[in-house]
Amino acid sequence: MYRATVIWDGQSQVIDVAASETEPLVGMSLLYGFKFEMETVEGGIVTITAL
Repeated sequence: MYRATVIWDGQSQVIDVAASETEPLVGMSLLYGFKFEMETVEGGIVTITAL
């Protein structure tokens, strides 16, 4: 486990980061209060919008 600081919706937040040998994942708690849209094709667009 690691600690990281991210800028999210214009605000600095400290988050926990779990190390793994896979593709990066975004924690659901970070997405709370946001709309998440993802085109599930190679090169698809990912959009995250505040609710």
